Amino acid sequence: MMLTRENIKQAIDAIGRRKPEIAYTLNAMLGKGRIDVPPASDAGEDNRLYFLFGNTQAFVNKVQFFNSGTPPLEQALLIQYGEMAQKRSLIHREPFTSPGKLASKTDTAGLSLMIDYEIDVAEAQLEQQIATTVQKKGQANDSWAVNFLRQRLKRLSDIRNDGSGQTDVKVSEDDPRILFQGIISDYTRAAFMRFSFSRESLMQAARLNLEFFHIRFLLNCLVSGTDNLLFACIVKGELQGLVFLEIIRKLFYRGIEVKYIATRNNTSFQSDSHPVKGAGTFIMAGVWMLWKSYFHDVKEIFLESEIQAEGFYVSIGFHTRGPYKYILKSPEGSLLTTIAAMAVFSNKTYPSVISHLCKRIPGRIRSLKRRKDLNGQRKRALEFIKIALHPASSNLLARATMGTLLKNKNRIPEGEMLLALAKAFGRMETDPRQTALTLPVAVVIDRRSWKHLMGVTHLENYRRIKAVEAVLKNRCLDGKWVKIPSRFAEKNELTWVHTLEYVKKVEKTAGKGLSSFDVDTQTTEGSWSTARLAVGGLFSLLDGIRSGRSSRGFAFIRPPGHHAKPANGMGFCIFNNIALGAKYLKHRYKVSRLMIIDIDVHHGNGTQEVFYDTDEVLFVSIHESGSFPGTGKIEETGIGKGEGFTINIPLEKGGRARDIGRALYFVAGPVAQAYQPEMILVSFGFDLYIHDRLAGMKVTPSGYARITALLLEIAAHSAGGKIAFVMEGGYSLEGIRECGLTVMKEICNVSKESEDKIDRIRKSDLSRLSNLKKVINIHKKYWEVLP
Repeated sequence: MMLTRENIKQAIDAIGRRKPEIAYTLNAMLGKGRIDVPPASDAGEDNRLYFLFGNTQAFVNKVQFFNSGTPPLEQALLIQYGEMAQKRSLIHREPFTSPGKLASKTDTAGLSLMIDYEIDVAEAQLEQQIATTVQKKGQANDSWAVNFLRQRLKRLSDIRNDGSGQTDVKVSEDDPRILFQGIISDYTRAAFMRFSFSRESLMQAARLNLEFFHIRFLLNCLVSGTDNLLFACIVKGELQGLVFLEIIRKLFYRGIEVKYIATRNNTSFQSDSHPVKGAGTFIMAGVWMLWKSYFHDVKEIFLESEIQAEGFYVSIGFHTRGPYKYILKSPEGSLLTTIAAMAVFSNKTYPSVISHLCKRIPGRIRSLKRRKDLNGQRKRALEFIKIALHPASSNLLARATMGTLLKNKNRIPEGEMLLALAKAFGRMETDPRQTALTLPVAVVIDRRSWKHLMGVTHLENYRRIKAVEAVLKNRCLDGKWVKIPSRFAEKNELTWVHTLEYVKKVEKTAGKGLSSFDVDTQTTEGSWSTARLAVGGLFSLLDGIRSGRSSRGFAFIRPPGHHAKPANGMGFCIFNNIALGAKYLKHRYKVSRLMIIDIDVHHGNGTQEVFYDTDEVLFVSIHESGSFPGTGKIEETGIGKGEGFTINIPLEKGGRARDIGRALYFVAGPVAQAYQPEMILVSFGFDLYIHDRLAGMKVTPSGYARITALLLEIAAHSAGGKIAFVMEGGYSLEGIRECGLTVMKEICNVSKESEDKIDRIRKSDLSRLSNLKKVINIHKKYWEVLP
């Protein structure tokens, strides 16, 4: 393919419609042969066409010309004309200027003229759109649509008048325009960001002359409002490549199309510096990160490309679908490694990204087991593992990597080296249980709690504590826990949550027979002291954790408490034990940030009511939808200062451990890491058990172990490992014994069986979890860390 004189004439005519004086000169030069096409034997190489401008070969990008027609040729003519005019002016003013100095002064003149011309074109388009919108569509002069177009005009004016003289795109590591950061070619830091529309960035783009991305295309993005889909790779202030995306939305399909992508190469027009290797892979990593971070309803990334590029796209995980169409769902090769680095070095990484990377660890380890390095797989796998262990990496990613590495260290030639690296990076203690292993688990249990409802037939009876005693006698827990003596809460301490009138009402039941607060909630002669013992026992447990005697503990207390409101008890609950525990930490230890996670079939309505208007306690409840007491809807998010600090996650009847685990991993965990509580308190019910008489959930004992492990993980990553469990519901004695044992084995770090199943929860596809997506959509405005 070659340019013709007709092509050049068409481009000059187009210029003449805006710059007739320039077109006059260009036409004259064309007529005299000073502008001409090369001989047929001198076709341009690679993707470049060229024409002769005087003694200069003026190059035109072949792909740009093929896709867009004359605009790239117009721009090349304007650049040459601008340089010629500037050179003549300088020679006239400074006739003895050296050629080198002359070239440096004319270098940007042509680019600047061309950019001003293209801004003229873009402004004319916008002005025409404004006139059409006002006249034909009947929009007012100050309507939203007109104001939007005028804002675009203002941006074009700002670009035209930018006289900073900068030749690079200034970007710092904390620049808010940066979406993701990573490494590229010999560990050079790079940034993936939206294209910055400034004069200097347009000058760089013009110099690079990238395929598809001529200046008119870039400014058309600004005019049409699609500039938010134009992204750049920047290295040391220099543009290395561009990508333009299109979001495809059909009835049952969502996809991201990589419409155009191009990176600089050694033949880039007027480029003084050399291209950086791996820019294309880095850009595709940025696109993948965009998908997983912001477009959860998207099914896949796809693009169309010539057959020559098939090898590259297949090597990074694309699969062919029909002629010239390539689909990406799961990255491979250098793309996966680049994504891992991007996840490590970016300021914000979403859980969905970390979840995917965790899924890929076993495959990287398998590659390392192979002695032969097929197509560089071992090298890339080794890079991936090193990145995952990096000090800046996610704790979860590092922990998952360490766990798999330790299991396979003797089958990997680099096993010892990687473990030494992990130790140097401080990753040998990544397992959240490690810091607590040297301390026994604090336990509160007291037979004096038997007195409540003694002699009365009731589901909430003393046999629940006897079932726990059987658990604690299990030989596998010997030496793993220490009993904390209980005390009675004082009356004034109870008024931190409850009204004095209600406290006195409960006190009056002391020594009396059966008294009823409602159809479910009764007291007997020993209930006043038992209820105070439950609260005081939790206070003692919290003292043990705060003093450093332990970092985790379990208060096996009764009666339960999370339904109790400030002015009345209900749902088997007399005093709200966990709410009082939170108040105790605030009064005694001046704790300013606490998190309460309520995991019970029934919503903790009393706890929610106590803290509904404060940001000092973050309350997360995971419960069965539609169950007693009928509260805990997703829309209940708090009021006043507490707005956003109540998160309700109702689950459908029949939910299993994986459903609760996903709520913990995708919602409670990220929010906890953002909130950074000083301690986590857990209202822990055993009524999720598959055979519990008051519930319809289907959690098995091993499921309880997984739930507990995830709670410990959240505490390790957000609260320094400090966590206190408080027993709430659970009315199957078999369930308390079997589930209680698996829970205590996890807390005491005796059990290892659940780790693989926990990984399955982490690797869940969030896009398929409609209920969790509703919760996330409501709370994302409060917690940006949510996926």
